[in-house]
Amino acid sequence: MDRNIYATLNEIKETKSTESTSDIRFLGTINMENTDITGAKVDIAKDIFVVIDSDQETGDTVEKFYDENQDLIAYRDKEGRLFPTEKYMNENIGFLSEIDNLELEGGISLEELDKKLDEVSKALGISKSDVLSMTEVELDQVIEDKDSIGLDLSQDEQEKDGVNQEEINERNNEALENINSRQEINLDEKVDERRTLAEILGIEAGCKLLAVDSDKIIGNKNTTRFSLVIQGPDGSLRQADMLEQVGGKDSDKTIYETNRDGSKVEKLSVKSSYAINSPLVKNGIITVRYGDTGRLKVSYGLTDPTSHRDAVAQELRGREIMYRTERDVREEFGPYKGNRDVTKKIDEAERHPEEEFENKQIDLNDIDGDLSTRTFSWRRCVGSN
Repeated sequence: MDRNIYATLNEIKETKSTESTSDIRFLGTINMENTDITGAKVDIAKDIFVVIDSDQETGDTVEKFYDENQDLIAYRDKEGRLFPTEKYMNENIGFLSEIDNLELEGGISLEELDKKLDEVSKALGISKSDVLSMTEVELDQVIEDKDSIGLDLSQDEQEKDGVNQEEINERNNEALENINSRQEINLDEKVDERRTLAEILGIEAGCKLLAVDSDKIIGNKNTTRFSLVIQGPDGSLRQADMLEQVGGKDSDKTIYETNRDGSKVEKLSVKSSYAINSPLVKNGIITVRYGDTGRLKVSYGLTDPTSHRDAVAQELRGREIMYRTERDVREEFGPYKGNRDVTKKIDEAERHPEEEFENKQIDLNDIDGDLSTRTFSWRRCVGSN
């Protein structure tokens, strides 16, 4: 997009248009003969713009041709005849044939440029003013790299530029569709025997928690591999301000994660973990990792309240998972079995050798903090001799 052309079209609209103006267009460039300071004849390139005034009653039109300096150089009357203006009457009027050869349909209107600017702005996720402030080289580079641009949560800035909430939602949801590494968590499902994750996070019902690559969020300063954002019922996105990054900067965090029916517990290392700022749960965390199939897996967990060391966690149901978390699993994360016994759960988990986790031989009974419920197996019996 040529900013000079766009700026000139807007200036002509402001200074030259009338109530009868039906179109303002840039047509192209012509050569006009001129005389330099030595008296020699030289050709000067002129950008040609046309203002079309239409009589709504008769349908007659008059076309007025301006150059880039907004000087009126020629006009075409309602009979279709082309004349130079008085200023150029005594000049070489060969330029009239060049203007006559310019086709209206071959040019571009201010309305078309505005539409194109809207499309570029939405595609790149930046404001119109930012598009116009770029050089052609910068804009070409941004367009080339547009696949790396994703979610823009700076809604206040976008609204200042005249972008409404519906446009913001449309742009961000289109970007979401192009992000392969993402996961959606329904926050209205319970994570313990009484409370939903929405209640724990302190947000309204109908929201989702989205986990995405951190580098897919424009201007994101998060240093962890993944970021978490809240999607409202209307599709709007906002920062998950109640979550504070605690993992991913310096070291991995180990979690003992159960699946949704408690039949398997894995010992996992995650680099993206967030502490939950909630009056309902003092030691809650959210973790994100890649699963075996390459999909993101999000978990809700509880850390040791005294040292905030390793955590026990339950895998949350993502968009590709059909069945819910069993009640027995949720009870282990409630205010009774969960918050009070999390230290015991971690202690019991650490009693198991690494190979048991690696061979997926641990279930929820083995890390519930109660040694009397530990799963009996012939393998352990043999191993104890």
